[in-house]
Amino acid sequence: MGGRLLKRWISLPLKDIQPVNERLDVVQHFIENSAFRDEMAGLLRQIGDLERLISKVAVNRINPREVVQLKKALRAIGPLKTLCSTSGCDPLVKIGEQLNPCNILADRIEHDLNNDPPLLINRGNIIATGVSPELDELRSILYSSKDYLTGLQNRESARTGITSLKVSFNNVFGYYIEVRNTHKDKVPPEWIRKQTLVNAERYITEELKEYESKILGAEEKIIDLETKLFNDLVLATLEYIPPVQLNSTLVGKLDCLQSFALLSIENSYVRPMLDDSMVLDISDGRHPVIEKQLPAGESYVPNDLLLDTEDQQIIILTGPNMSGKSALLRQTALIVLMAQTGCFVPAKAARIGMVDKIFTRVGASDNISLGESTFMVEMNETASILNNLSDRSLILLDEIGRGTSTYDGISIAWAIVEYLHENRKRAKTLFATHYHELNEMENSFSRVKNYNVSIKEMNNRVIFLRKLKRGGSEHSFGIHVAKMAGMPGSVVTRADEILKELEQSHDRQELAKPVADIAAHREGLQLSIFQLDDPVLKQIRDEILEIDIDNLTPVEALNKLYNIKKLLK
Repeated sequence: MGGRLLKRWISLPLKDIQPVNERLDVVQHFIENSAFRDEMAGLLRQIGDLERLISKVAVNRINPREVVQLKKALRAIGPLKTLCSTSGCDPLVKIGEQLNPCNILADRIEHDLNNDPPLLINRGNIIATGVSPELDELRSILYSSKDYLTGLQNRESARTGITSLKVSFNNVFGYYIEVRNTHKDKVPPEWIRKQTLVNAERYITEELKEYESKILGAEEKIIDLETKLFNDLVLATLEYIPPVQLNSTLVGKLDCLQSFALLSIENSYVRPMLDDSMVLDISDGRHPVIEKQLPAGESYVPNDLLLDTEDQQIIILTGPNMSGKSALLRQTALIVLMAQTGCFVPAKAARIGMVDKIFTRVGASDNISLGESTFMVEMNETASILNNLSDRSLILLDEIGRGTSTYDGISIAWAIVEYLHENRKRAKTLFATHYHELNEMENSFSRVKNYNVSIKEMNNRVIFLRKLKRGGSEHSFGIHVAKMAGMPGSVVTRADEILKELEQSHDRQELAKPVADIAAHREGLQLSIFQLDDPVLKQIRDEILEIDIDNLTPVEALNKLYNIKKLLK
């Protein structure tokens, strides 16, 4: 129940301060009272999935074992109600007042059903002893028939004086009384002779035939009777569906809030301060997922973030690839979402002005079936954001415009930032980009501020510091990332050369020649070793080119290899 409710809470976070603060009050109470939390956890474990059980009652698909579990769950509601009512925390007291143990239903289930019934009704032994006299009689007949027949035999033997009288059974005519011929004259007149043997006679009596019909049909009658009694119990449970459903909702809420408390304790989360302001102020914020997946001994680098509608409405976030820009965007959204769900947040402190919508345009995807390119999908989503924003919205844009040409992308990104700044609904925005030209916007727009994720260069290597700092960045280090990914060395080297040429000139005509000469400049993709200006290597190349592979014998191949090796010494 808690898991399903948590999904609903995350999908539909609250937008009113009071209910959010009530959830936060409960989480804080759980954190500060460990004994209370442990007792609550024990009771919640006993309840199980009450919501599923009562839904099965509604469609008459519940089995006997589940009805017993329903009883156990209801028995745990009583102590849970007492625990909440005496907690001293107002929201918990309110929950305690609404909980209903349904004692009448629990008592009836306990009275009517055995404690450990089988899963299927036709297995029998579901209804407890004492519920139905008819059922008890049938069970007595079925399970103690041997004792009954022995008693009948002794009683009739004593009454008639026939000491050798014997009660037996066969498949032809069922139960019978066998009397030897020597005692034939002592047989009572009400006995009916059924079969004559050489040395004996077989008789039946009304009592024996009546008992036979009972014992032969007892098992079937027991199953029918137990099914009827069980269905009556399920029918009586139907009227308790509304209170049990309310119980399941309240128990799911307690389960969620207790899990929030455990999460906060284990990961050092803090209580956010929520208000009606337009400020989002996070101190030492962390990404709740990434910090759990870091290698042992490595700690997450926290970052401060401030957004408001007066001074710092839009942050242009630049920095190298893999420096942590997207993580910063995501952690900001997650902190706001967690706070408005009623959970403590991964930060040192957080002040959050209530947000009504979180818009994101992160990642790359296409929709080939509808003929939409990656860029078209990106533009559709961005258009939806711009057409639906409000003054309390939080907007996270990651590299808008990257799916088209550089100049088109920069133009679109610039126009979007300008629109967000000039719109009367001043939505707080984080805009991560590699278009360093956007850093110029800070000079023209008062609420646009530049930030970058810092790095350190050492010995031609880049160290990611993951720390947010004021000011724009001028480099993306994309070639460095390509090298880390295992790109062939010749590609990386040539990319670096082209980058330097591009940086030295903004004139496309000047760039045309070096870019067009790439094929001539590179002598081969696979044999990149021969691009070195080494006469020995060129000699080896000539040797290999002169080899007639089709007519080369294995011995000649070894000799050629030996000669090439000699050239390298």
